[in-house]
Amino acid sequence: MKQYTRKLSTLFAFFLALTCPTMRAQVQNMIVYKANGTAVRFEVESIDSVAFEQIPKWSNRSAEAQNLLTYLEENVGQKILTGTHACVNYNTNEADWVYKHTRKYPAINTFDFIHDIYSSPGGWINYADNTIWRNWWNRGGIVSAMWHWNMPTNDGTGWTCTPGSESGQTGFHPSAIFSPSTEDYKTMLDRIDKVAQWLKPLKNNKVPVLWRPLHEAQGNWTETNPGTDWHKAWFWWGSDGPEAFKELWRVMYDRMVNYHGLTNLIWIYNAGDSKLWYPGDEFVDIVAYDFYGTSLSDMHWWYDYFHENYPGKLYAISEFGNIPKVSEFWADGQYWSFLIPWYDYDRTNKPKDEAFNSTDHTNANIEYWNDALEQDCVITRDELPSFKQP
Repeated sequence: MKQYTRKLSTLFAFFLALTCPTMRAQVQNMIVYKANGTAVRFEVESIDSVAFEQIPKWSNRSAEAQNLLTYLEENVGQKILTGTHACVNYNTNEADWVYKHTRKYPAINTFDFIHDIYSSPGGWINYADNTIWRNWWNRGGIVSAMWHWNMPTNDGTGWTCTPGSESGQTGFHPSAIFSPSTEDYKTMLDRIDKVAQWLKPLKNNKVPVLWRPLHEAQGNWTETNPGTDWHKAWFWWGSDGPEAFKELWRVMYDRMVNYHGLTNLIWIYNAGDSKLWYPGDEFVDIVAYDFYGTSLSDMHWWYDYFHENYPGKLYAISEFGNIPKVSEFWADGQYWSFLIPWYDYDRTNKPKDEAFNSTDHTNANIEYWNDALEQDCVITRDELPSFKQP
């Protein structure tokens, strides 16, 4: 979808239009962003026969986010960024492990809001303390985030993101997103708002964030067997099928970008093999896939599938474990923008333990990392340019 600008009365506002040069839309409390990052808010009931003209790409992203997106786009086919996931939640343990054994830090570190329900000042986890994010950014790294969004278990004794009717699973339904007057809808908005508050300091400090919410939504769901037998979602946000998932994604996007002003987020959609789940071009910057034990030929199939179905997007490996080496898939013509192995809890949970000294890893051992670091195409933290604005 192309991006355009319009003039309403004396205000110029920027937003996305459909492919035709005119449109009619019902809009309330619209917030749109100019290319310089300033916001324009206005209320209208309808728009008739609006004329559009082209505006800069990614104009609804902060200057720092635009810099990072431009860097990734310019390096397609030339470079691939390395990354790591936090060990479970909020740390740089995996990145520190890679550095210990290679003397190189990955370019990206991903944090997980999996324990948002337990976060509190002075508690065992506190997402409001952004020291870890800030240090990583100030040392030249790229910040990434995801969210294992847990809901109460059916028996009320814990939290999980696994859907189902059993006691340790959750019966929370994402289809509540279609019913704004319900408590479940309000619960989702409250939780989104909570995470947004932890992301705001990064926006205020001009830190772009690679944001991968609602990951792996499709799970084992297929178009031929939608939700039957084992063809079901792995997480509750996919349990009601693609329409509920897409609405949840769009509500989250609107809440975070338009309501909270988080234009520093770069939105990563974790794809499956059905386009029915795709939220839409205007809500997605990067399309990613998670590979585990995948062959070179199967990876190539996915790379071609992305090109055919999501033209013009950036493509990435958002999680992986035990896949062909970078030297192999790069030589095969698979030009992913970045790759991030999943963490190994036993290896990196306690950096002071003897296990941290081992070069073994369940998903990407140091042999894998050494191969990657030998490739001219691979980018580590020390090789990144600055994405900061004056």
